[in-house]
Amino acid sequence: MVGPDYAPPSVELPASWKAKTPPKQNEAELANWWKIFGDPQLNKLVDKALQNNPDLIIAFTRIREARERVNISEANLLPSADIRTGWGLSPTQGFRSSSIQNFSWNGNISWELDLFGGNRRSIEAAEASYLSTVASACAVRTSLLADLATAYFSWITAKEQLRIAEEQLLVQKDTLTIAEKRYDAELSSKLDVQQAISTVSSTESKIPALKAQVQNTENQLAVLLGTYHANINLSMPSKTVYEKTPTIPTGLPSDLLRRRPDIISAEKKLHQAVANIGVAVSDLYPKFSLTGAVSGKNKDFGELFRENNSVWSLGGNLIQPLFQGGALRANVRAQEAAAEAEAESYRKALISAVSEVESALIDYGNYTSQMQYLHKTNNANKEAFLLSKKLYINGETEFLNVIAAQRSWLSSEEALVTMRQNIRKSVVQLARALGGGW
Repeated sequence: MVGPDYAPPSVELPASWKAKTPPKQNEAELANWWKIFGDPQLNKLVDKALQNNPDLIIAFTRIREARERVNISEANLLPSADIRTGWGLSPTQGFRSSSIQNFSWNGNISWELDLFGGNRRSIEAAEASYLSTVASACAVRTSLLADLATAYFSWITAKEQLRIAEEQLLVQKDTLTIAEKRYDAELSSKLDVQQAISTVSSTESKIPALKAQVQNTENQLAVLLGTYHANINLSMPSKTVYEKTPTIPTGLPSDLLRRRPDIISAEKKLHQAVANIGVAVSDLYPKFSLTGAVSGKNKDFGELFRENNSVWSLGGNLIQPLFQGGALRANVRAQEAAAEAEAESYRKALISAVSEVESALIDYGNYTSQMQYLHKTNNANKEAFLLSKKLYINGETEFLNVIAAQRSWLSSEEALVTMRQNIRKSVVQLARALGGGW
């Protein structure tokens, strides 16, 4: 066959990850990475999304389309044949004279011999396109699962932030009551009361926005699940579930070549582009085809297919392009340029994949190391608030210290929730970057 034969490009990947990696686990966990969170509700959401998500359904429909295009290309290697039949009525002499009827038929067959491999290169390109489409569908699945988990964890975070705000509001109202009682007893100024009212009002103003955030994340989940917001009915998982810090099996950078569907798709697109060079080159060469025909005609249908009423012919055609204004060679150069571009796209996909994994590993290590300090900070802030509140009741400290400790406690509570979300998000991004989920 004319044109270059495809060979997978040689790539140089780092021998290991630069960032600190979590403990390695088995690859089955990477394929079903969402299960490491131990959340039955998330597992059910994943199952529903895989069944109903429109983007995923469209992607797998494209696979069927690409498979049929391969069949179309393969058909070009086979002969084509058709048959036609006819019936006619005509006068023997003039318009008013009697008429006679005639039956006819003819069959044709043609076969283009693929001497220089143009059709075989077309099949090769179609098969590479099909495999690229399969990989692209897997990439859609990978992204869907990552987006779904991120939206679900955002919902948990919004619910947690709402819970904290409502619990803190109760604590702040209790503090306001204490300030009012001390003011009524002329043990403190009205400034303490106004500061407490300001703190309560500030927290109350956050609650509607947090409730709206919960609803917005439910709406995002509905789109990913291929349903409507009214059909979303979630419940908060247990504390042990959403406070869990899971790990992802990372493997080696070389594993990305077989795990990441976008890399697989890019490599197949390169294969397709190289095969298309062969298709373009074959257009420079002669095309030879065999043709045959057989036909018959008779006024009596019963005699139509007898041997003495039939004629046949057999021949061949040779077509050699002579002058196309340089279009054919320009097409070859265009396909070569397209292949070079796909090679660079493949290289870019590899670089991006390694970078995404490294970034996710850095984030994971950073967030998990901060978590232990945030727990200490939150415990200390809570203890400081309770102590300052007790001292204030006894008249041993100013109310401003109570307000400051209360705000620090609220801030550290919110920071803990945000950090849990960051850890979960980094795990999801790491699973996506490693090509998990298919």
